[in-house]
Amino acid sequence: MSEKKVPTIYDVARRAGVARATVDRVIYKRGIVSSETRSKVLRAIDELGYSANINASRLASKRTIVIAVLIPRFREGDYWSVIYKGFSEGASAIKVYDVRTEFFLYDQDNVESFRNESRKVLQNHPDGVITNVVFADELRLFAASLAAADIPLAYVDQKLDGTGYQVYCGADPAEGGFLSAFLLTHRTKVREMAMVRLKRDNGANPNKVRREGIMRYLDEHLPGCQVHTVFVPQNDPELLANTMDDFMKEHPGIHHFLMSNSRVYLLGDWLRSHPDPERSVVGFDDLDRNITLLREGLVEYLVVRHIPMQSYYTLSRFTHNIIGGGSRQERDLFMHNDILHRYNLNNYKESELHGVNASGHSQAQL
Repeated sequence: MSEKKVPTIYDVARRAGVARATVDRVIYKRGIVSSETRSKVLRAIDELGYSANINASRLASKRTIVIAVLIPRFREGDYWSVIYKGFSEGASAIKVYDVRTEFFLYDQDNVESFRNESRKVLQNHPDGVITNVVFADELRLFAASLAAADIPLAYVDQKLDGTGYQVYCGADPAEGGFLSAFLLTHRTKVREMAMVRLKRDNGANPNKVRREGIMRYLDEHLPGCQVHTVFVPQNDPELLANTMDDFMKEHPGIHHFLMSNSRVYLLGDWLRSHPDPERSVVGFDDLDRNITLLREGLVEYLVVRHIPMQSYYTLSRFTHNIIGGGSRQERDLFMHNDILHRYNLNNYKESELHGVNASGHSQAQL
């Protein structure tokens, strides 16, 4: 990573004040380009010492590019298992380059697990690191260590500003939270609602920004709404049911529930055993178990993003950044949120639920 920065086609485009596609047309003599524009591009190429074939020659002579991916452990069907599949799709899309992804999985309920895995990443000294945001304080220290070692950083799922990252691909979590609060409350003037959160230890707080978006909507549109928070366990259905029962005994008038993470499916059994025609529930992400609750009408809306496309794009863009010596197009690629309801679910194609088309390729172009 200490070698001299190699100018890229994007550097030429910026220097000449034209689009990247225009530089491409000048270099490869295809399409129509005015003589004035052509002169500006050629002058920029000469000033920067750009070579159209330099990246290919670097790849031919350079060792394998190793990208470390530091993400939470997962089980099949979990949110992070879909992220993992997106990395696999991304690796296939960039197989023209000699790139290897190495995965380091940590327990997102154990800060020491994150520390241990991040130390392993640093010891391996990869060409780049992709990670997510769970333990913000520890992540800032890790990002500083990466910067000191001249190892570039990218984010998937969520980003942490002020850490010098190169790439982030994903939905805007604050925007998603804002949207979810609107969906939960827009049909009536809600006076009380429940925010359902996972019980976590060791300072893990992965959905903080999303909750800030939720509260921003309520502050702006329903300033009198009282928000009660109920913390539920992740791996104990009986305790979860008892927790919800106890909560409802204290707050019998609540009919609006918002699960601020991807695991609204954890409430499935309790929702089925406690029918309430006035109840409205909003959750996040189109995991299969969440879709089941949507079909049953137990969840009213899901705010969804194309989960695997986040990791697909992150890996692809980050690899091109590394090959290009750190030059980048846009640091943040914000992907849109979709709204799923049982009445539009049948028209939401199966391919869209998984982010790739029937042939396994991305629905969107890089």
